Amino acid sequence: MISIPIEFKFSIESEVERVEETLNSLEWLNKNNYQFILPQNIKNKDINTEEIKKLIKDEHDLNIYKIAQNAILKSWEGNSGLINKINQNMNGSDKLEKITVILTKYGTQGSYMMPNSIIVNISKVPPEFLIKTIIHESLHLMIESLIKKYSVNHWVKERIVDLIMDLEYKSRFKMQILPDWVMSVDKIFKESYPDLILLTKKASEISPNIQNSKL
Repeated sequence: MISIPIEFKFSIESEVERVEETLNSLEWLNKNNYQFILPQNIKNKDINTEEIKKLIKDEHDLNIYKIAQNAILKSWEGNSGLINKINQNMNGSDKLEKITVILTKYGTQGSYMMPNSIIVNISKVPPEFLIKTIIHESLHLMIESLIKKYSVNHWVKERIVDLIMDLEYKSRFKMQILPDWVMSVDKIFKESYPDLILLTKKASEISPNIQNSKL
């Protein structure tokens, strides 16, 4: 199977950006019960860039990033072909030609930036298990355009990605615990996948304010 090229980035500057993005998103992260990591001694968002940079430098250990990079590369060799196959099979998904992985010690466990960037937190997950985050965020990149087009709810989006992983990887990875109302996407997924256009269009009807019986 054809593999997807992967490259890595990690630096003091990218860590500063990650911390500032996390601080700017504190209200949303706390509201949605997301766990996140910040440098020690940062108590609130009222801190300037130079102070953030100093705190990051105090904690910085380049070797940790290199260990994570090597572990991800090793796992990617055995997973990239399947991820590419999933990408090709999903009708309407964006083609993932390559990915750039930004390694970080801060923020949430993982996130993504269109069109092909993934941010992975290496602080609490053993290096050999970081591949789960890479796969998860790769799937987000593939479907994000349709998610935005049809204004799919955040938690519904997360459930769709979990369902794709669970099916394609034969329940190898543990799924997220999500609100009960989100589970109504499961029926739509079984009926529509791998037609992502139909799936996301139908899933856009799901929200906390809509009863499952209407779907």
